Amino acid sequence: MRITQSVLIALGLCHGVISAPTSLEQPERRSFKVETARRSNTIHGPAALRKAYVKYGITAADIGLDLDDFEPKIKTAVSDDTNEEVVEPDQTGAVSAASVEGDASFVSPITIGDQKLVVTFDTGSSDVWVVNTRLPNASTEGHTAYDPSKSSSFKEMKGSRFNITYGDDSYAFGGVGTDTINVGGVTVTGQSIGLPTEVAPSILSDTHSNGLVGLGFSSINTVKPKKQKSFFETVAEVLDEPVLGVSLVSGGVGEFEFGTINKSKFKGDLVNASVDASGGFWKFESPLYRVGDGEMKKHDKATSTIADTGTSLMLLEQIVVDAYYEKVHGAQYATSASGWIYPCSAELPNLSIAVGPQHLATVPGNMINFAEVGTNTTTGEAVCYGGVQSNQGLDMQILGDTFLKAFYVVFDQRGPSIGFGVPA
Repeated sequence: MRITQSVLIALGLCHGVISAPTSLEQPERRSFKVETARRSNTIHGPAALRKAYVKYGITAADIGLDLDDFEPKIKTAVSDDTNEEVVEPDQTGAVSAASVEGDASFVSPITIGDQKLVVTFDTGSSDVWVVNTRLPNASTEGHTAYDPSKSSSFKEMKGSRFNITYGDDSYAFGGVGTDTINVGGVTVTGQSIGLPTEVAPSILSDTHSNGLVGLGFSSINTVKPKKQKSFFETVAEVLDEPVLGVSLVSGGVGEFEFGTINKSKFKGDLVNASVDASGGFWKFESPLYRVGDGEMKKHDKATSTIADTGTSLMLLEQIVVDAYYEKVHGAQYATSASGWIYPCSAELPNLSIAVGPQHLATVPGNMINFAEVGTNTTTGEAVCYGGVQSNQGLDMQILGDTFLKAFYVVFDQRGPSIGFGVPA
């Protein structure tokens, strides 16, 4: 299969490159947005990988070395001032969302009833659930808990339950109700909200976020006896266009913008790929890849790829990961680091991922470095953790924020489709 090469050449790349874009007409429209601002908290690569594996039920294979000369960087507690730093929603349509742990995740303020919470927007799930006062007091420590008894607009969904599982040891389950949700000055009424009575400690340990707002498709919603719409599906009913534009900016301010494709956010045109929503995810075909300036290669198995704002890393087919780190000087898979590490001084090659059958999205190597995670005790050199890790044989690849930060991304319910553009 032939992929048209881009004629765009960039020096000192700080964003992605898209090949052979196609035009997309964009009329005037109403919208609201969620701004994102980076915070300089401690990043912990292995923790980000474990979180992603748990979310998708991946069991890591022990295929690496336990390096004697690798001393891990100890993850230290950081002050949880997210709620104080985030600007709450107002009626201008702009609402801030902060990157926590150095771009490891992005959180956003919303209002449920008249109670303000900081949550995670997640295109990789479809449930809305929040930390709430029905949980034991110990479970809400460090969190802002929603109290349904203090919301005049809350309604119990009697007989309904939700039970979402992110792998074998991570879960949230409990009752369900409905309430109004305000995001960026736009209010949605009657949104189903999970009110867990039990949440896995691995989830509660992330005190930056007080819940998840799923932006996937309702087929993976876990509410029973009747599945409920995701927030994106609900809010689409009050938007001029059922779209979400995402620009996650490393080291700066980005945003989630509902209802518009913002031409000021990207250069040229968008490259669009059809989405297969049957599995509930924003999944598209990605049959080919390229490392650096090397030759184009086909995937062995995992040609389906999903875009997930709730995951930090790129989880790719093993053949892609091996090909990538083969080009990185000193790279090794280390069990003590739970993933691929390399000297921080190493130059990382670009990585190109096919978007549909005819286009290519290239992530600059300087955006693939995820975090410093330790020291080589023999050389004294800092050791870094890669933003590209293995999907451990999963039948799809997962493009998390390491990939998404390189582009302006449009999630479009019409079709549905997903679009990528070069950030302006």
